[in-house]
Amino acid sequence: MLQFRAPHEEEPITRIADPIPAWTGWSRKMVTIRTVSALSYTRPLSQSEYVQKMAQIQRDAVGTSDMGRKTASFWRMENLSSAFLKNARPGQSLNDADMPVAIRPIAHCGMGIAALELANFDAHRLREIIESFSDPEYRLFAYEGTGAMLALYEPDLFALMSRICASLGILPLARLTRPSDPSAFLSSFEPEIRRLISHGYGRMLYFKNHTIASAIHAVSREPYLQPGPCIQGIAFAYSMVNNGDLRRVFRAGENLRGNVAGAPFSEGLVYALEFWEWMAPGFLESLRVTGDYERGLKEAARLGVETGRARGPLAPFAVEPCKVAEAREPQKNCV
Repeated sequence: MLQFRAPHEEEPITRIADPIPAWTGWSRKMVTIRTVSALSYTRPLSQSEYVQKMAQIQRDAVGTSDMGRKTASFWRMENLSSAFLKNARPGQSLNDADMPVAIRPIAHCGMGIAALELANFDAHRLREIIESFSDPEYRLFAYEGTGAMLALYEPDLFALMSRICASLGILPLARLTRPSDPSAFLSSFEPEIRRLISHGYGRMLYFKNHTIASAIHAVSREPYLQPGPCIQGIAFAYSMVNNGDLRRVFRAGENLRGNVAGAPFSEGLVYALEFWEWMAPGFLESLRVTGDYERGLKEAARLGVETGRARGPLAPFAVEPCKVAEAREPQKNCV
């Protein structure tokens, strides 16, 4: 257990125990990194070939009950979409009516990583690439990876080890120049994009820290981030990395209830469930939960996906707090 302070709070909040031991978490993070690094696409693809490959990966994800394989489908589609942008020919984009709705969020996440690499943290160039290559309804998903890359390239021990792995050919890491003033870099974007960048930064914080407690504590050291979205990103990554151990993932959220980090952490768990369900419809129906807290997460995710499908696109890494409240206390109206 680790004593940590809530972001921008004067008083320390309750100690929490991470239900997943640090050594187990690190081994799963290494599996994630190894899997992502092994998935590489280099040759140019036609528009139809790209859509067909993405659709096949998504169908495979729907057809499996193995959470490791289902989650790896995200990484496969992310890498394929990143390569699609890097090797794009004139006229190609993600604004394609033939692309299944189920894969549009993750396609834009992968494209966003490539856009950041091509732009080398130039905010104007990044916006130009994303806006020209995106489906307008899903474009915001592409900005979330900017936060993850901002955290990855922070000059620390994790970045040093990443560069060493890259030099050995173990990790495909581009040579990028991280902004010397991250606050000024973020200020060049609208508030909604800054929220997404904070979420992506939090996602990487889980990879860089031993436990969720130490990751949440690290949020307070980055004053240019939005704490709530950042903590939500930590929870999202925690869910994805520990995809085969969701019972303990949910227990971590329960341990945080009543703390200032509890609400955004729960929202991150809900959004992870939404993300799986959006990509692989039927996931939520097959998910077995016990206890009021777990049932509340599942119901909030169901409501979020239903809202997205009725509206058109899935909300980009956003959980309406009222949906969580509705799931826990359905008799109350959400205003």
